[in-house]
Amino acid sequence: MLIRYYRAEDRDQIRHICAETGFLGDPIDPLFQDRELFADFLTAPYTDAEPENCLVLEGDEGRLLGYIMGSRSSLKHLGYLAYRFPGWIVKLIFRYFFKYENSSRKYIRWLLFQGRKETPAAPAQGVHFHINLLPEARGLSVGKRLFDTFLDRMGELGEKNVFGQVVVKDERRSARMFAYYGFKLADRKEVTKFKAQRKEPVYLCNLVQERDRTPPPRAPRLLLSLHDCHPGSIHQIQEQLEFCLSRCPGHASILVIPHYHHGVRVEDSNETLALLNRWNKEGHDLAIHGLYHDRKDLPNGSWLWTKFYSENEAEFFDLPIQEAIQRLSKARAIWGRQGWRASGFVAPGWLYSASLERELAKMGFTYTCTLRDLIFLPSGKKERAWAGTYSLRSGWRRALAKGWHPLWKKVWGGSSVVRLSLHPRDLEVAFVRKQLAVFLDELAARGYGSCSYADHVQS
Repeated sequence: MLIRYYRAEDRDQIRHICAETGFLGDPIDPLFQDRELFADFLTAPYTDAEPENCLVLEGDEGRLLGYIMGSRSSLKHLGYLAYRFPGWIVKLIFRYFFKYENSSRKYIRWLLFQGRKETPAAPAQGVHFHINLLPEARGLSVGKRLFDTFLDRMGELGEKNVFGQVVVKDERRSARMFAYYGFKLADRKEVTKFKAQRKEPVYLCNLVQERDRTPPPRAPRLLLSLHDCHPGSIHQIQEQLEFCLSRCPGHASILVIPHYHHGVRVEDSNETLALLNRWNKEGHDLAIHGLYHDRKDLPNGSWLWTKFYSENEAEFFDLPIQEAIQRLSKARAIWGRQGWRASGFVAPGWLYSASLERELAKMGFTYTCTLRDLIFLPSGKKERAWAGTYSLRSGWRRALAKGWHPLWKKVWGGSSVVRLSLHPRDLEVAFVRKQLAVFLDELAARGYGSCSYADHVQS
């Protein structure tokens, strides 16, 4: 089972789980027949207004077994409800008189006249969570891991207080369960909406957990990646590595192309293999940077991205998923033969289909990235870190690059995680060499150390 961040395509499965577990862990249908409105009210404010705070539990073949969702902003949550509420009311009134059965109408009357009275008071501050698991995932340690992952994420964001409302049948058993998860019972009220179906009392409990899970501060990091490593560029990569690490010591991610432009293969160059093996032993991260780094025998695709932006090097842009998997498998086979750890994949030009991320996680990669985000696999967590990079293919691009670096440095150069991505010919341009030397010296003076992507996502 995989715990990961919510994706837009998960929405229907989350709504299904909500309806399947809405009646004391069983399907909601005997109590309320309208699954659409039930799921709308309980899940849409999270998935639609604050999707970044949603985690899912994924089983085989992409099937979801549960979820936990949080609302950090009461303004967003209530604003979404206010926006959708008029439409829900219109549907509810019409269906109440012309569609709903008696049990559903009774449920509506309870919501209108008793629901608020039987709802325990909620804390004024904190993250409100909503969690559900399908029967096959209940009672397993993965449920606690899902909770802990969510709480850790809230801690990363500086949240120290979370709360939620849970319906319980057995008070003593429930109290032990709450303590196991680190919660205390803040308030409890008996609810009457289940009386027609259950004789024993049922309670709605308000659970609160106050715990500072903020991770300890860590030293600021420079995420250094050296792109386009192949037999024709190996000496330029070697110079860049020495140039950067002599100023800001540590490790780097070296993005290796196994068969650059269908020319000389990495495995056919003893000199390249010797350097890569040495760097691997020194602790540097050898990442897979495509297979060919070109678009030979591929459709033209978007002129903007395949020609203007990447000069026909965006190998994975709109590449069919099976072809992408085959190319990655060929590259991983090389890593396996050489004894290198294949932690990451970085697409040429940072261009790839979003659906590829799921396949990367299944293949065992721990990270990928786009121009502006580092993506932790398989969780799907995204860390915003805009890459500082140069585009030097023409005179006008060099002119823009000369002014771009100071702007990028002002916006991103003071972040706790700074990301610098270099290409083989960058140091051959005088102003680039000067800008980088000054910047790397400044980072080192402020306590930064160079770090590879692989090491960063593991810590």
